[in-house]
Amino acid sequence: MSPKSSQSASGPEYAAAPPERSYPDSGPGSVATFGARLLAFLVDGILADVLAVIVNGGYHTSDRQNLSSYLGFLLLEIVFVTLASQTPGMRVAGIAVVRERDVGRPFIGWVLLRTLLLAVVAPALVIDTNGRAMHDRAAGTVMLRTR
Repeated sequence: MSPKSSQSASGPEYAAAPPERSYPDSGPGSVATFGARLLAFLVDGILADVLAVIVNGGYHTSDRQNLSSYLGFLLLEIVFVTLASQTPGMRVAGIAVVRERDVGRPFIGWVLLRTLLLAVVAPALVIDTNGRAMHDRAAGTVMLRTR
């Protein structure tokens, strides 16, 4: 007895890919612009530097200071995106990270993946035609405007 084949005369049958979710062109619920993302990045970068200065007991021109700033930035991303869907910089810029499928708060595993990809910087600079960065697509998230 042979297993039932899912091939038709014209070739194998595949399930249709789910359609891309559509977002408004502007206003709340629209995909965050590059400018809003950049503002959020700058604010979070400053906060990470302040955190590094506090942890290091002052500013030092060393690799330790640079590593502390870098790790502080990633820590801000993980903690705030997991708990509130937005970092302090994202709040200032009026944007938030949500799950693409249902616009809910992202789960910790996806936040970790998103942050790991963000840590290598390049995926954040690669944006698709819908305005989503590569690290958001990989994690199944999207950054939307909140106001």
